[in-house]
Amino acid sequence: MRKQAILLFAILLAFWTVLVGAVNWSLTLVGTMVALLTVWFWQDLGPRLPRLLPFRGLLRLGYALVLMVGWVIQANFTVAKTLLFSRPAAKPIFLLMEPNLRTNWGRVLFATCITITPGTVTVDVDPESGRFIVHALNHETGIDLLYWRLVDEIIYMENALAARKALDAGEEEKHGMATGGSDRLGVSSPVAGHHRSHGS
Repeated sequence: MRKQAILLFAILLAFWTVLVGAVNWSLTLVGTMVALLTVWFWQDLGPRLPRLLPFRGLLRLGYALVLMVGWVIQANFTVAKTLLFSRPAAKPIFLLMEPNLRTNWGRVLFATCITITPGTVTVDVDPESGRFIVHALNHETGIDLLYWRLVDEIIYMENALAARKALDAGEEEKHGMATGGSDRLGVSSPVAGHHRSHGS
C-alpha cells in the first residue's frame, strides 16, 4: 500500500511539473502539497491502484515522462504557429481512436497525456471498448496523434505489470500448496504434536 502511495505521489508530481512548464522552489512546493493532499484524500482507493512496476517498467515510465515533456514543448510551438501564422490553419476535427489499451489506468494515463498536450483534448473514453473520442486543433495534429509513440510505451508498461502479477500469483499458489502440504503431514500442527507427546 505504501509503495502504491509513493508511486501515485511521484506520478502526480511529475504531471504537475509538466503542466506548469517550469521548475522552481515555489512551484515545486505547491505541487508537492497538492500531490500529498490528493494521495491522502484518495487513500481509500489504494487497493484499486496498479501494483508497483518492476524496475524496467519504472525506467520505461521515466522515459515516457521525458518524452512527454518534449512533446508538450513541441506542441506549444505548433499551436503558436497555427494561431499566429495559420501554418497549418486551425480546422478543428474529432477523432475516433482505438489504442488497444487493456487496463483502466493505462487508458486514464493516455487520456490525461492527450489533454495536457496543447492542441488536443480527450472528449470521451468508452470503458467497454476502450475507444477514445479526441478533439484536435487541425488535421495534421490529429494524424500525429494517431501514430503517437506514447501508446507503445503504455502497452509495454501494461504487459510488464501483467507479467509481474502473474509471477506473484504463481508464487502465492506455490506457497499455499507448500503450507497446505505441511499441514496435511502434521508438521506444522502444534495440536497434533501435543497429543502425540502425551500418548508416548
